[in-house]
Amino acid sequence: MRKLNRTGEKGLKLIRDDRDRSQKIRMVVSDMDGSFLDGHGRVSPANAGAVRALGQAGIQFAVCTGRNQEAARKALCEAGITCGMVAMNGAAIYRGDGTLLREQVLSGDKAGEILKALKPWKDSLIIQLVTGDGSFIIAREQIFRSFFMTRIFPKADRSQEEEEALFRAYKRVTAEEFLKLRQVCYKIETLSEDTGLIREIRKPLESIEDISVAASFPTNWEITQAKATKDQGLKEYADSAGCALEEIMAVGDGDNDRAMLSLPLGWTVAMGNSGEDIKDVAKVITGTNQEDGFAQAVWALLEARDEKIKPGR
Repeated sequence: MRKLNRTGEKGLKLIRDDRDRSQKIRMVVSDMDGSFLDGHGRVSPANAGAVRALGQAGIQFAVCTGRNQEAARKALCEAGITCGMVAMNGAAIYRGDGTLLREQVLSGDKAGEILKALKPWKDSLIIQLVTGDGSFIIAREQIFRSFFMTRIFPKADRSQEEEEALFRAYKRVTAEEFLKLRQVCYKIETLSEDTGLIREIRKPLESIEDISVAASFPTNWEITQAKATKDQGLKEYADSAGCALEEIMAVGDGDNDRAMLSLPLGWTVAMGNSGEDIKDVAKVITGTNQEDGFAQAVWALLEARDEKIKPGR
């Protein structure tokens, strides 16, 4: 397969040159991890500035993320951003003021079916269950702590007390205990540093009916109700905002963004850190999340629209 780069036929020049298409954009939607956020899970000053510039140009901004509302809002609020949200890969949709627009949850029976399918790997896998009452963890403690300290909380300058406070937010349970709680479950996520194991469990998960299985990283699968997908969530959010699909530019990088980037949108943008399969789906390729690729795409859009806004403002 021939590789493309940002200066090739899928470069940002396409956005700048197609003024008619770019003039129609009324909403920009972005994935968060690997796209809008940098490698430390933060919104860079350049990306925050790009969102402000969109607002000045009268263009709406929203996120379409695998994160739950609380985790997504924390990262956004740190950058002074308030916006609409398609959360947990489409399991819940929120308006800009934070009110719930709709939700799609896994039934108790379906959660039980998923946990039963994962049982053979219970001693080597982390299973995170995202509910209306926070996150529950099924995992051996050592594996859980090792993964989260490496992948989720990599900062090294915390005190022992601060570290323990982070871990206490995750309730430890067994599969049997969780099912007895009858929690409203939005998403089940499987996590492991062993990417071979992650690939191995895909097949038994795919045999379960009426669920969606997608990944945001090679180390996870995100399992939701079948209708809880980013493409469906984005269509519903856009409809609620009175925005047609051809009036949207979407940005993403992962397997769970494929359906969103496959929609007939005005512009679909793959991050430079995306896999080649995601780059093939998108109309345009921008820089990586470490290069503020989101901001690069926004400024290309604003240039095509002749918006008199300077980067960084």
